[in-house]
Order: sequence, then C-alpha cells, then structure tokens
Amino acid sequence: MRQTLRRRLQAFAAATALGAILASCAIPVPEVDADPAPTDPVPVLDESRLERVLTSLEETIAAADEAGDASLLEPRVSGAALRVRTAEYALAAATASTETPYAVQPLTGLADVEIISNTEAWPHTVMVVTEIPDGANVPLLLTLEQATPRDEFVMTNWIRLFPAVTMPATTIGSIGSPQVPLDAEGLVLPPGQVVAAYADVLSNADSQYAASFAEDNLRSALTAELTALSTAVEEAGTVANTVTASTDPVLTLATEDGGAIVIGSMVMGQVFTKTIEDATLEVSGRLAVLAGGDGEVDNTLTAAYEQMVAFYVPPAAEGAQITVLGGEHVLSAVAKR
Repeated sequence: MRQTLRRRLQAFAAATALGAILASCAIPVPEVDADPAPTDPVPVLDESRLERVLTSLEETIAAADEAGDASLLEPRVSGAALRVRTAEYALAAATASTETPYAVQPLTGLADVEIISNTEAWPHTVMVVTEIPDGANVPLLLTLEQATPRDEFVMTNWIRLFPAVTMPATTIGSIGSPQVPLDAEGLVLPPGQVVAAYADVLSNADSQYAASFAEDNLRSALTAELTALSTAVEEAGTVANTVTASTDPVLTLATEDGGAIVIGSMVMGQVFTKTIEDATLEVSGRLAVLAGGDGEVDNTLTAAYEQMVAFYVPPAAEGAQITVLGGEHVLSAVAKR
C-alpha cells in the first residue's frame, strides 16, 4: 500500500513538474475580438435578389395577362394591385366585342431606380421606379412587400407616374431607406393621414385639407369629368363622387430631405341619381356595358373605381404642400337599382 501510494505521489510530482515546465515555455494565445455589431443599416434586399423577385413578378404578370386569369397573379400580386388587375381583366372581357375594347395597362419589372427599406421590423417594403413599359409613355412606381421571413415579396401597388413628375431623392445603394412611422410628426401631414385626407379633397370642394395638397393630374381629371357628367345629366338627375381610403396598409419610405414617399389606395363611388320622373337618364360606354348593356337609370346607378396613389410628403414648412406623384384609376363594378 505504501509503495503504491509512494508511486502515485511520485507520478503526481512528475506531472506537476512537467506542467510547470510546459507553462513556463508556452506561447500566450492571442485573444480574438468578436466582430463588432453593424452600426449602419443595411437594405432588406440585395440587388441580385431583387432582380430575381422582379423577374418572377414580370413572368407571373405575363402569364396572367395572356390567360386573362387573375388567379394566376396570386403568387406574386396582392392587395390593391390584385384588385385593379382583376378589374382590368373583367373590363377587357366585357368590352372585347365593342368599338372601344379596354386594354390592360402595360406593366414591367425592369427597374430604373430601386428604393429599398432597411428596417429590421416586418413587413419589409421595397419601391421600384421602372423603365417605361412597352406601349406606355411614363414609368411606373411599384411597391413590393414581404409580410414575414417565410413569405415571398409580392407587388401590392403599381402607379403610373404623372408626366414630368420629379421623384424625391432617397437614400439608395448599401444603406437603404428607413420606413417612416405612420404617426411621424414634422411633416405636412402624418403619413397615416395622407390617403384619407386626399380622399376628402377629392370628395369635397371645401375640404379642410385642400391647401395641404398641390394641384395634380388625377384631381384635375376627376373634377373635369364630374363637371362634364353633371352638365350632361342635369335635365334628368344628378351625379356625385365620393372617395374613401381603403383598408390596405399605407406604405412609406423616407426621402433624403426628411420627408416621405407615401403610397395607398382608395375607392371612388360615382352615383347617378334620377331626380326628374318623366326624364330619361342614361349612361354609356363601359358603364353601360358593366351595367348589363342597358345604360338607362330608373333610380340610381353606382360605379365603383379602384384607385392607387403615390404622394411625396415634405417636411412641414410655411407654404409646403404634398405632391401627388402618380395614380391609377380603374372602373371595377357597376350596380343599378
């Protein structure tokens, strides 16, 4: 027992001595600092992935356009964009045999300017100013959204930019653009109020928000159309427009000057009402076609239009006004009673 214990003690002493020698000869291992956390925001999509998304979008739209089938859009198109394209297919089918058949708006996924959000929160938003599509004379502003990390990016809006419109400068490249909170202060209007305020301007000549918006092509066109229709039906009835903001999400991205690009959708109801019993009130064109081919109004006829609109909202300052960058306006339904 003693001999065994003595051997163990000798072995322990030898190991301790060896450990001491190795320790005295060891080269210190340098400590490696962890990579610092990124301090600059980064875009939610890189250029190559965005190109793949846009290519897939364009292929999806082309297939759906050829078939005239809105269900084929659903993997890559949703929200207002899906409703408007569905309405366009219905219009094209209903008017195919008329003298003025409806042609769906040309779309493209070829990007000219890419505005990519850099938020870590979901959903992620991307805006793309396209090249001018074949058969068109102005570029488009597309919005793409990714709801969760598991979802694909889908197009939620497309908007034809008004001729000669100047897009506000945004941060692009490796940094990306922040999404602007809907209740952000310091702008002409908080982004979350812009669509509803513009809808009020289109509905009411004395809107409290009229001075907040510069004159624009959509507003001028709708005003002129309502004036012409009112004159045409005044001997038999009346016509009125009511515009309301839809429940679709309002999308935002920041501009370099501290403003915001805001995109949303609206619905316009155009109501023809017969007020003189012995008179004849009739509508024509696409309204009559969607009404079943008979444009005579016995009581009321209501036409619904889908609208998608883009705004530039500048920082609040004396005389600053919101600019409407572009819009889309498509007849979606007609009902008589």
